[in-house]
Amino acid sequence: MLISHRYKFIYTKTVKTASTSVESFFERFCMPDGEWEATHARAEYESPTGVIGFRGKNPPSNTKWLNHMSARKIKKQVGDDIWNSYFKFCVIRNPYDKCISAFEHFGKNHQTKRLSILDRIQTRRMKDEQLRFYDYIRNNPPIDRDKYIIDNEICVNDFIRYESLQDDIERICKHIGVPYESDLLPSFKRGRRRPDATGETLYTELSRQKIAKEFAFEIDYFGYN
Repeated sequence: MLISHRYKFIYTKTVKTASTSVESFFERFCMPDGEWEATHARAEYESPTGVIGFRGKNPPSNTKWLNHMSARKIKKQVGDDIWNSYFKFCVIRNPYDKCISAFEHFGKNHQTKRLSILDRIQTRRMKDEQLRFYDYIRNNPPIDRDKYIIDNEICVNDFIRYESLQDDIERICKHIGVPYESDLLPSFKRGRRRPDATGETLYTELSRQKIAKEFAFEIDYFGYN
């Protein structure tokens, strides 16, 4: 997450949406000129120019700002005046693609849980990897709408779509009045997905139905399929 007092914006960080790359791109606008350096991990940062949430493993117990904080918690800590007056945005991604990315990143060592009789009947035609994928996403769906919804209402002003990342970042830059320099957008975590980890190889009707249910809001609101 980011708060820029210089340019009056707040960035909430979703998961498996190129969000770390986007966070790194915009975080220099939360620091004084010349202080920023690109880095994957980031210590918690707070100054009169802005805030950058801790990004990495094992944050200290007294950490106030974390990268994947909910919108509600950011609002509580920053206060209503800043929250209501700053421009707020985040990144979204097609849930069907996002779930594959989550499986490849977080679920690569996932072992299928013990199945009920009904589950065994429903999944008997699945290949091993399809079953592992289905079992992972039904137990660990990467739902993160708390980054853009508070009390069942959209609480951010705009969205960057993963599918049109560069164009949308450029649009956001124009809106908040910062330069768009595409060469400064890093590519963290690119190339981690196996070439054969595709919708065609992993999805079955059961897994499609599961995603359609869990992400019904995103599919309807953003027009994904």
